[in-house]
Amino acid sequence: MKRFLLLLLLAPLTSHADLTFTQLEAITQTPETLSGHFVQEKYLSALDASLESSGEFRYLRNQSIQWITREPIQNELLMTPTSLVNTQGAQEVMRLDTSATPALKVISHLFFSVLTAEWQQLSRYFTLTGSLTQTLNNTRTDTPEGGQWHAELLPIDPTIKHVVSKVELNGSQLLREIILHEPGGDRTLIRFDHLTP
Repeated sequence: MKRFLLLLLLAPLTSHADLTFTQLEAITQTPETLSGHFVQEKYLSALDASLESSGEFRYLRNQSIQWITREPIQNELLMTPTSLVNTQGAQEVMRLDTSATPALKVISHLFFSVLTAEWQQLSRYFTLTGSLTQTLNNTRTDTPEGGQWHAELLPIDPTIKHVVSKVELNGSQLLREIILHEPGGDRTLIRFDHLTP
């Protein structure tokens, strides 16, 4: 019995709490700039196959997201609130004006909001379920010390419902993982590491 009590005391104890957009806003960092490495896995349900790519990203809040794929092919995507530019090498492959396409504008806004942790913006488009896991010596729900969170966002916006059926997010102070579920069964998993504010 004494061994059991000792093991129980030494084991890392955790507690779970429901998660709200306001809590996410309080516990996550929202730096003006962020850069890091990503690994992206695209699962195609029709082929029952996955494609993997990796590279770096940089963002300036409310200005731009630069998504540089290094493997398997080099590609750069520059997203601003008003445009989307795709280049390969020095060659511009595509340029889109987001204001000309309402669906693209919403998706662009969504991607900016997710990467920059603009939770109140996301609350306009999604309902939230999730949990905050923290060590018992950290009983405050407004601090990220020792805590991890998991959020599931379900779209309430009809435009988003056509593109994304569910968004899963995982992180601590910074976002570490995104899983975008599409209505047809495809999904995109993006993991972030080597993050530098």
